[in-house]
Amino acid sequence: MGTMLQDLKYGFRMLLKTPGVTFIAILALALGIGANTAIFSVVNAVLLRPLQYRESERLAIMWEKTPKMDTSVAYPNFKDWREQQTVFDAVAAGRLHSFNLTGTGEPERLQGRMVAHEFFGVLGVEPFKGRDFTADEDRTGANRTAILGHGFWQRRFGGDQSIVGKELTLNSQSYTVIGITPPDYRYGTDTDVFVPLGLFESEYAERGAHPGIYVLGRMKPGVTLEQARAGMDTLMAQLEQAYPKTNQDRRIHIESLYENTVSDVRPALYVLLGAVGFVLLIACANVANLLLARSASRQKEIAIRTALGAGRWRIVRQLLTESVILSLVGGAAGLLLALWGTDLLIAAVPDNIPRLSEAGVDTRVLVFTLGVSVLTGVVFGLFPALQASRPDLNESLKEGERGSTGARHRLRNALVVTEVAVALVLLVGAGLMVRSFWRLQSVDTGFDPKGILTMRLSVAAKDGEGQKAMNFIDDVTARVRALPGIEAAAFTTGLPFAGASEQSFWVDGRPRADEREFMMAVMYTTATGYFEAMNIGLKKGRYLDERDRSGSALVCVIDESLAAKAFPDEDPIGQRLTIGPPEAPPYEIVGVVEHVKHYGLEGEVPVDPQFYFSLAQIPEPFLPRMVGRGTIVVRTKGDPLALAGQVRQQVLAADPNQPVFNTRTMEEIVANSTGQRRFAMTLLTIFAGVALLLAAVGLYGVMSYTVTQRTHEIGIRMALGARGGDILGMVVRQGMVLVILGVVIGVIAALLLTRVMSGLLYGVSASDPMTFGGISLLLAGVAFLACFVPARRATRVDPMVALRYE
Repeated sequence: MGTMLQDLKYGFRMLLKTPGVTFIAILALALGIGANTAIFSVVNAVLLRPLQYRESERLAIMWEKTPKMDTSVAYPNFKDWREQQTVFDAVAAGRLHSFNLTGTGEPERLQGRMVAHEFFGVLGVEPFKGRDFTADEDRTGANRTAILGHGFWQRRFGGDQSIVGKELTLNSQSYTVIGITPPDYRYGTDTDVFVPLGLFESEYAERGAHPGIYVLGRMKPGVTLEQARAGMDTLMAQLEQAYPKTNQDRRIHIESLYENTVSDVRPALYVLLGAVGFVLLIACANVANLLLARSASRQKEIAIRTALGAGRWRIVRQLLTESVILSLVGGAAGLLLALWGTDLLIAAVPDNIPRLSEAGVDTRVLVFTLGVSVLTGVVFGLFPALQASRPDLNESLKEGERGSTGARHRLRNALVVTEVAVALVLLVGAGLMVRSFWRLQSVDTGFDPKGILTMRLSVAAKDGEGQKAMNFIDDVTARVRALPGIEAAAFTTGLPFAGASEQSFWVDGRPRADEREFMMAVMYTTATGYFEAMNIGLKKGRYLDERDRSGSALVCVIDESLAAKAFPDEDPIGQRLTIGPPEAPPYEIVGVVEHVKHYGLEGEVPVDPQFYFSLAQIPEPFLPRMVGRGTIVVRTKGDPLALAGQVRQQVLAADPNQPVFNTRTMEEIVANSTGQRRFAMTLLTIFAGVALLLAAVGLYGVMSYTVTQRTHEIGIRMALGARGGDILGMVVRQGMVLVILGVVIGVIAALLLTRVMSGLLYGVSASDPMTFGGISLLLAGVAFLACFVPARRATRVDPMVALRYE
């Protein structure tokens, strides 16, 4: 212990003797370790921690599937699952649903969730205040009850505990508040209010309807996921026999709740974790080079200690102690950077990355930082220590000895080659992401998002009030169109990148040999002016307009994709489509419009074709439900957000109890659809830039050190007649040989490693030659500058001074 303390004191003293080298080393390590810690804190929160529910490994999520697609669960099927399954302790259904809150100040649209009474029990969540739902409350005709989300309770009611037991008006219905969720409750999107799903059973009573219901289950102890799949498949086969018309060929998709939560973001996070690991590797190589240069100046000291009897491993231990001190100080500084960087990451990361709010520096992150710091100190300090511990006593004890062994040169050169190769891998990865994102941004959306303002409206309409709701929509639209700076405005129940329903259809007049042989399309129900507001191009026929009202001939507009799929060799104008059962009235196609990207800018989508129907022609029984989820789309001449306040005032002037929410521009909506890609691209580009800078600094340091060590040789060459250009070429060639070797190794490594990024790329191959070639030239150019500056300095050596250098 006494020897260790002596090593620590001496190590600190030696590091303080060279503050410049020490500061640069700590800064490089702080950047590398800090970046690794920040990204690891996110990976730890999103991927490594179990979900925050009790025994979360037993939780599974389920939905139905057919040979063609996955679908939500029919409510009658869920009831049969609940009663007949044998592999779960309990199952619970849930469905997203929004509510208008009125009667308590300014109206507000709430993000709600309909849940079966077992929902919180399956998750293992106890209410923070009040109680849970009961089975008696989860049925048609029961007293209406609600549980409030903790965040909403704090925001709207200031944490007033007396709210439990009081009444709230949701969608014009009175609900009794019976509980508050815990502050740490997290599941899916933030939820303001929960209500029993069984209250609405009559709306979802058809076994053939799939209204967005999903099912959670807590597997029995000892039951595996595969056993749960087998048990539920057996049950679904029995339901297929009992209800062949609606359940034929239907099975159940089951996966763990954890996998369902993190599977989409896992590849990008692992790529980023690998990238910061490479940044740390380059930082280590730089520090190792600094220590090699420093050890060269300490040859006499080490030789004296060796001559006085110090063993080789005693020298190695002393030098390793100094490098570990450096890494621990750098790790502490990196931890401080990580605390700031994690907050920055959380603020910058798109909302669709799950569990991000849980990211932070916990015990696991601290252990990771400590482990990385110690390992880094050993890795970058070991080889310089081994080299320095074998001095040539005869040469080292000579006065003025400033030479360096060939082994040390080879190690320094190897470190430079490594830095260049790793930097190239990161730069290629960043280049691929940038090119991919650029390709994605250039995709034609099918509409013009510039200048469009969107506002969500949920028009509360009871059965029989469809026409009243339409009058309100017409009134609001007319008021908004009259505002200065407005070019067009319309109401729609579907919006690209923001949601719409999918509907099966048949071409009228064609035989239905099998009821399952239908086609699917994304269904937009819009008011007059929607195509003009979105600037969707007309390819044939006409748009929907004022002629298409209640009582007029039923018409629809289809997109190019549906026209190509359903009418490949026919003119679609005048053809008719049937939506739903055979007895449903058909809709005549009056126009074909440009295909719109609905799910995102990328290629494959669940349902590609689209059709458009006039909101005014929706039958009265369905109209109240349709207007309950809509958006007003406004095309403006200037900045859309500058007119948001005026548009909102016109909505409230038409109905003071109408909530207006989710005010966004269409450009923002489109940008959010690529948020994860933008985040990954930005971070990878930053890491690649840091890697390029560190590699350039490392190469510059090596070449500067080389010029210093060869000052005497350069003086002799110049005294014998060598010109400045000869010296410049000699030094640059020496550096560029290392660079070219690093580039070759880096290209080979990048060809192997960038394959893991294939799923993150769009329109660009993981071995894109343009990216590889451009990045190689960029790195070579920066490296040339890093070599040129010390080489230029070498040409200014005074031969007389250089000859007296030793």
